[in-house]
Amino acid sequence: MKLKVLGLSTAVFLGSSVFSNLVNAETIKVQSGDTLWKLSEKYNTTVSAIKKANQLNSDVIYIGQELKIPTTNSTNSETTTTSPQVENKTYTVKSGDSLWKIASIHETTVQQIKSLNNLTSDTIYPGQVLIISKTTSEKIAPNEVSNTTSHSNNTNDSVQTTYTVKSGDSLWKIANTFNMTVSELKIINHLNNDIIYPGQTLKVSNNTNQVEQAPNESNTVMNGKVLVMISEAKKLIGSPYKWGGNTPAGFDCSGFIYYVMNKVTSISRLSTAGYWDIMKPVSEPKVGDFVFFETYKPGPSHMGIYLGNNEFIHCSSSKGVIVSNMTSTYWKERYLGAKRYFDQ
Repeated sequence: MKLKVLGLSTAVFLGSSVFSNLVNAETIKVQSGDTLWKLSEKYNTTVSAIKKANQLNSDVIYIGQELKIPTTNSTNSETTTTSPQVENKTYTVKSGDSLWKIASIHETTVQQIKSLNNLTSDTIYPGQVLIISKTTSEKIAPNEVSNTTSHSNNTNDSVQTTYTVKSGDSLWKIANTFNMTVSELKIINHLNNDIIYPGQTLKVSNNTNQVEQAPNESNTVMNGKVLVMISEAKKLIGSPYKWGGNTPAGFDCSGFIYYVMNKVTSISRLSTAGYWDIMKPVSEPKVGDFVFFETYKPGPSHMGIYLGNNEFIHCSSSKGVIVSNMTSTYWKERYLGAKRYFDQ
């Protein structure tokens, strides 16, 4: 079959269907709240067509970006369409899972999972099959993807952008350019080392205040350093207890806090009481605050990092680094209060 190309004519194949259309490209600037899906709806085109016209490898766009929007002259085309094929990505719940944990692993949100599965609460059970995301062959509705520019129900927005690595770049150089830390940059790009290469696309953020969904604490706005600190802390679950220890070979409770805090800031090695003294008291802990307990001696003698839903991560003298619940009889009777170090 021969196709005659006129001017900016394009031929698009969909299965056995052929589109021979006259395309006019309109250049627009991305506004706050725009997504590829919204733009495709507004200009009567498809996400795939916009990505192809702009040589995009992902759905990432940013405010102020110029995009070419291909618009089709319908009078010169014959269109044969088929229904988009919907594919569900699923996950089977395991013992110990929570919606927050599953959302973190699959880079989505608790609200997204609940919406896809028609859940009215955060209760899940082992063996339950959850829909994590949906994909279609063409247009994807806003509730079916994690948009680059996301808007929470309050006034705090998180704008995600990307950066293409150039020759001579390093993680340190890129992190400084975008007012981030190397640890933050590695976390959001799932990097296990400092190796990057020219042409690589990295996620960066001009605003380190990001929205993180914690159990029963939707729309909690957290400092980017808090996110990194908690991520680093969770990597250490199972590390052993060692009196006076402050390395993964062995921690005591304050040594554990010292180690993970120094992943995102610079702080001295202090005792639990010492950290209690330098931090700001808060009436109720938020995710990333520090919770203190009176255990083997009067005053603050044990501490951990609050994770939400009454859970905190800490180094126990009997079990090492674990996650515990503050409502258990032992911890509830010994709770002294919460303190804050990072602005939230």
